[in-house]
Amino acid sequence: MDYAGFYHSGDGIFRTGLFCPCLYAVETRTCEYGHVGGRQYGSGIFVQSVQHDLAGILDESGIGGSRVLRGRCGDYCSDFVGAFAGGKGQVQYFDRDKEIDGVIIATPDHWHPYIFAEALKAGKAIYVEKPVGNSISECNAMMDFQKKYKGVVTTGLWQTSQRYFRAANEILKSGVLGDVYKVQLWLCQSTNPRPSVEDSEAPSTLDYDMWLGPAPERPFNNSRFRGWRGFWDYGGGQQTDWGVHWIDSAFDGLKALGLCDREYPDAVFSIAYKDPASFNETPSCQTSIFQYKNFHIEWAQQVAYLYNRNQGVAWVGSKATLVCNREGYELIPEKTRDGILLADKAQLVGKFEDGGVEAHATNWCKCILNKSIETNSPIEKGAFATILAHMANISYRTGTRVVYDPQTRKFVDNPKADAYLNKTYRSPWQFPNIK
Repeated sequence: MDYAGFYHSGDGIFRTGLFCPCLYAVETRTCEYGHVGGRQYGSGIFVQSVQHDLAGILDESGIGGSRVLRGRCGDYCSDFVGAFAGGKGQVQYFDRDKEIDGVIIATPDHWHPYIFAEALKAGKAIYVEKPVGNSISECNAMMDFQKKYKGVVTTGLWQTSQRYFRAANEILKSGVLGDVYKVQLWLCQSTNPRPSVEDSEAPSTLDYDMWLGPAPERPFNNSRFRGWRGFWDYGGGQQTDWGVHWIDSAFDGLKALGLCDREYPDAVFSIAYKDPASFNETPSCQTSIFQYKNFHIEWAQQVAYLYNRNQGVAWVGSKATLVCNREGYELIPEKTRDGILLADKAQLVGKFEDGGVEAHATNWCKCILNKSIETNSPIEKGAFATILAHMANISYRTGTRVVYDPQTRKFVDNPKADAYLNKTYRSPWQFPNIK
């Protein structure tokens, strides 16, 4: 059995080598997946995660020089564009191969909801990368589709499956931190501006119109194409990239503490800076506050490290602070005036990421085999973190404090913010609505 998948290098959709078949065994059975996009978190998710037998390796010499898995690629390359282009025949495309159990969606963010809806309608299990959608309305639509079709869905928020974070949550359950009043999330990177690049002709190896898909039509620009996360048409900068990971981990911890089970914040406010000379649209330095009654969450995209770490989450309590990232965790006790520690120190340092992606993907495969929708990161979980990240970006873009009502799916008394709820889909692509 082989996995048919749609190939995206991280830079573009190619006319050649679109599909990446391979075999992965889980326990004593196999499950088939279709791969839509992704350089590292597409084929790489499963190359790392479960036992496999590759049908072949194709070394792409096109843009990005990516390697893709090949078997019956030639059977699918031309078919996919014909099925998807023009917004027709998508369900028939997914539905025609009954041997495909699941679809991995690892394209740029603006493609996620459309493919998600078509794959669900075809009865396929789904692994959708984060952020799950490029707007709040898309996130809501994806949850609506899941309620109707009840597929085996997981999102790419794999930290929830990784052992450092799971151990951290057990520490939080013990109550050793005392009263927790703040959660810090951060990512450190350069704020240097991205240089501008002139528009040009798209490479012959790229179907640029297909890459744009439902996004607005624009001239090809190599910087926009390669750095798509920095442009609002396709992504939301680091707030919806790394930020969604850390928001999700923060709420895993808050649930372990018994403080919050993913209720929406009372308000969100975000302020940011982007060098005027930078070609990208999203900010390179941003601070977002998610306000709750008894605590708040702070996201910081900055240069300086926190707790001697370049990224992570920290739950700050009256007796201790627990810091966790992809390299381990550390419990940092508070002291009395006499220097007496209020908690015992604890630290675990391990291999970077250490099996998190593998554990997450294996959980999804097992759920497919067991026909269970109880994955480690269902769409509701991924959509919640994504919506909060979009709220922060909308606050920054409007210069307002935003309050979101999940019942009406609108902001409260904020028409400026409401204007950013939806994405307009380029014809003939249509926004995925339940009919």
